[in-house]
Amino acid sequence: MHRTMQITSTAALFAATVLAAGPAVGQAVALPKVETRVAYPNLKFDRPVALDYPREDPSRYYVAEQHQAKVWSFPSSPRDTSEKALFLELPDPINRGNEEGLLGLAFHPKYKENGQFFVYYSAKDAERRSVVSRFKVSKDDPLKADPASEERIWVSDVDRWENHNGGTIRFGPDGYLYITLGDGGAADDPLSTGQNPKDWFGSILRIDVDHPADGKAYGIPADNPAAGSKAHKHWAPEVFAIGLRNVWKFSFDRETGDLWAGDVGQNLWEYVHKVDNGGNYGWSIREGFHPFQPNRRQKADPAGPIKPPYAEYPHQPTADRPDSGLSITGGYVYRGSAIPALKGWYVYGDYDSGRIWALKPEGGKAAASGEILKLTPQNKLNITSFDETPDGELLILAFDGRIHELAPAK
Repeated sequence: MHRTMQITSTAALFAATVLAAGPAVGQAVALPKVETRVAYPNLKFDRPVALDYPREDPSRYYVAEQHQAKVWSFPSSPRDTSEKALFLELPDPINRGNEEGLLGLAFHPKYKENGQFFVYYSAKDAERRSVVSRFKVSKDDPLKADPASEERIWVSDVDRWENHNGGTIRFGPDGYLYITLGDGGAADDPLSTGQNPKDWFGSILRIDVDHPADGKAYGIPADNPAAGSKAHKHWAPEVFAIGLRNVWKFSFDRETGDLWAGDVGQNLWEYVHKVDNGGNYGWSIREGFHPFQPNRRQKADPAGPIKPPYAEYPHQPTADRPDSGLSITGGYVYRGSAIPALKGWYVYGDYDSGRIWALKPEGGKAAASGEILKLTPQNKLNITSFDETPDGELLILAFDGRIHELAPAK
């Protein structure tokens, strides 16, 4: 999410190299064009940051409010509904900094059977920590969670700073729970955690919430890097991928299962990764396609080569790249039918500028990438989340409190 920027004197040097260092923008492939519109005109939320629903019954959607620490449900149709019901309110104490609060929400793939769902929040314990907890729906009311059912499944190490908390949790097509955790906060990777796979910071984690083992509330999937690869045996058992500064939103392509992530950069670049099991994405040796503070002595983890991003955009506009932004919000590969030209493109946006881009993946890189929304003062949104409907259309949460949707440009 949006954070205070620290622009350095190296900005001009790196900005001049974007087209040479990254994939070209604006090739012959025609970019789809979209517009946004309010999807539920009679509903409004306070700092909405996550939307999810039980896959077995998508008749109700659930929205998490960051600082209110509440989860609300409402009927997914009709679109003019004004009904919303309070599903869960987390009890104090929790931290409510700019990048803290209730950040993630995920329903168990077998929610209809077990009534379980999971939240990611900033716990105000004796020391600051991030927590993933399991809750259950009330036995007496399907529109209410049971607040007394909370079970902490995963608790982070002590987090000294309030920023860079990641916060997205999602179940993958494999049934495991994936968790994003930033590099610890502040700036310049102060804990040198980006290339340290022995800790959890700067990583995406993957755990098995259905088969606890070894005294923990979760198990370790057999093909996690540390368990399934000799080259990765020094990694923490939970770590799925490293070298990620602060992934604010990731998703799975419903057709291929690929994991796509928007990684929030520091001073100069925001970037998109396709994340693989055991992958290393370069932080804090690289920021996007570029060296990060070349005089740093941090060494790349030896398990494998650093993988470049698929796309990036700059913080400062240039003649070649006017499409700037300050804080990427990862999206989805579009698989809906309302915008046929967008099928197979990965859609993402920027919290600060409100811009929306798409890239077309091909052969391990972006065959085309560029803006797909004509930005105006009237449609500029502080985009906090993209979310996918059961039929593959894309919804957008924003800090105007509304739920928006992508539609074909008129």
